[in-house]
Amino acid sequence: MSFRLFSISSMYSGYLESFYDKHSDISNLTYEEHKKILLEDSTEFVGSYIRNFRKNGVEADCVICNDNELQKKWVSENSINRKSKEEILFDQINSFAPDILWVENLSYVSPDLLNYIRQKVKSVRLIIANHCSPFNSRVNESLRAVDFVITCTPGLKSAIEDMGKKSYLIYHGFDTDLLQRINNDTSVPKNDFIFSGSLISGGDFHAQRIRLIEQILAENIRIGLFVNIEKKYKIKAKQSIYLFSTFLKKMRIENLFNNFQLLKYGKTPVNSYSDALIIQKNPPVYGIDMFNLFFNSKIVLNFHIGIAGDYAGNMRMFEVTGVGSCLLTDNKKNMGELFDTDSEVVVYDNTEDCIAKVKWLLEHEEDRKRIALSGQHRTLKYHTVEIRCKSIIEIINNELKFSGKTK
Repeated sequence: MSFRLFSISSMYSGYLESFYDKHSDISNLTYEEHKKILLEDSTEFVGSYIRNFRKNGVEADCVICNDNELQKKWVSENSINRKSKEEILFDQINSFAPDILWVENLSYVSPDLLNYIRQKVKSVRLIIANHCSPFNSRVNESLRAVDFVITCTPGLKSAIEDMGKKSYLIYHGFDTDLLQRINNDTSVPKNDFIFSGSLISGGDFHAQRIRLIEQILAENIRIGLFVNIEKKYKIKAKQSIYLFSTFLKKMRIENLFNNFQLLKYGKTPVNSYSDALIIQKNPPVYGIDMFNLFFNSKIVLNFHIGIAGDYAGNMRMFEVTGVGSCLLTDNKKNMGELFDTDSEVVVYDNTEDCIAKVKWLLEHEEDRKRIALSGQHRTLKYHTVEIRCKSIIEIINNELKFSGKTK
């Protein structure tokens, strides 16, 4: 059963900045020419999935909501003036006339917009959300306006179903197209052990991850940090929010936490980064540069954010194993469903265990290579984006059939 799919998506702002730094010569391109280059260059979710949906016979397209340069071109080419971002987005969806509306980033749609699309865009048969990140009041409201949700961990699936919404579990995957673009460029630094990602303090973000890295540094283990960290003024602001939140608790009016999203940073203490972390950090890397970094690193550390709970499922697991590096990741209930934790990846239960296993891997080169190769074999056989897309296509076709919305 064939269908047309349109994705409401976004890309990391850091990646978009790096893309425009490298492609300063695209201002004269049309919207479609510009978007084609962006999607071919991108290693992010939207680029990988659009490419692989198309490989599997789906007529798929997307809008990158946070790419202001690209959106300006669409507005210019379509002679639209004085319209809101949601009105522009509606026009883009209506122009494509999709059967399936795939909402990859719920932050850019309101429930009112989704309901309006359902009423006015007659081609739309299903509205689907892909959600694998923390919840907030806006996201929760928008989730209620979709037909079902695809998510990436068993814990998130249960949380979504507790909200009364049907959900399917589809883990992230590795885009095998990237192997043709990864190289052994001598300009890419070689590393024994790295961490690449964000280190954001407060709320349900990366506090435990930060503590783990700082304890690794305290053990004099050399770890390459390619990280996005916060400015000092943001840390100070969050610390002030925590103090204010503590006051609210003493006054027994902590119910305000539920009413003001900003107070989420006040639920836990917010610490400044250690001097060792600041000294060791490097700028974050994005896109194919990140995959080249993984390829040229022996061991890559992974640590799930708080929303993952007891279950593994983040993209980093498949990105690292996909390029053939050794994954060292936090142990979760479902790790055995994804990898053999004795031979394909290395898992740790706590900080002490992590430190001990880093040291062991650095001292046992042949064992590390064997684990890395076995992990890559598992990912390329079972955990690719193409395999995930086939599963999603099957889900969509079944939903269309069962709902009586087939053409």
